[in-house]
Amino acid sequence: MVHVPRHVAGGRSKLTRLRQQATYLAFRMASQIAPHVPRALAYRISDVAGDLFWVLNGPARRAVRANLRHVLGRAPEPGLIRQAFRHGARNYYDTLIIPTLGPERLLSLVPVRGWEHLDQALGEGRGVIIVGVHLSSVALAGQVIAARGHAVTSIAERVEPPGLMQLLTRLRSGGGVRVLPQGSDTIRELLAALRRNEIVGLVADRDITGTGVTARFFDAETQLPAGGALLAIRTGAPLLSAVAVRTADDRFEALIDPPIEVERGADRSETVRQTTRRVAERFERHIASHPEQWTVYQPVWPRSDRRTGRTDSR
Repeated sequence: MVHVPRHVAGGRSKLTRLRQQATYLAFRMASQIAPHVPRALAYRISDVAGDLFWVLNGPARRAVRANLRHVLGRAPEPGLIRQAFRHGARNYYDTLIIPTLGPERLLSLVPVRGWEHLDQALGEGRGVIIVGVHLSSVALAGQVIAARGHAVTSIAERVEPPGLMQLLTRLRSGGGVRVLPQGSDTIRELLAALRRNEIVGLVADRDITGTGVTARFFDAETQLPAGGALLAIRTGAPLLSAVAVRTADDRFEALIDPPIEVERGADRSETVRQTTRRVAERFERHIASHPEQWTVYQPVWPRSDRRTGRTDSR
């Protein structure tokens, strides 16, 4: 074990806190300014911010390159990687203006195909689980379901500092959407929502807790979140997938897919794994159609260490 001098560790901690506070202040200021900026201009500014992120954040750039290699089966062009960063920046702008968008504006901005699948699933009276990916503007797309009059409960990854977490939760909530910070007690809230015949929305293309299951995703196995499969098996609630993609005119197109069949395995763990694989198959189709809009900046697949043969999922 490498010993880190106390004064060095303390200096790093202080620098981290300063960066977190600066990030929070930047988001807070942007949340106040963004609603007053014309959409076209805001997207141009977002593209510049995305380019800066692309240039300055080497780890994120390498992660996107590695992820897209799995999607494409070859090394992605630099321009495609750059587009992923631009879409990520645009997504943050979309999140910042959510509180200013009423139901009519949301439904106009994000037309949805497949409402019949959701209506039929809700008709069973056991609630509905919708799984999605970090494709296009996930937070904005989730608001469209609530704009149609449905109650939606979703889970958000915790971020630091707490003030930033509170700000992002507030921006993503409202209008029928309830966003819960990830924690040990969230499962009770999700089960209660399903018992009320409401919708649980989960973004399920990256295992952020390390508690997922191993399943094939594109060309290799990796850990994927199993929450959607587990809830469906436990409650009998229909499991649907849904995505929204950004179009050339800076609008969106959303699709709600038919229910995903729960694959029955030899035991519960195998049933969860096989059902999660079914979910992954849906994601593969949507991500492959719009790889430049897949905004995941951490490695989704473990990286092989050629010297030791071990894998590293950092």
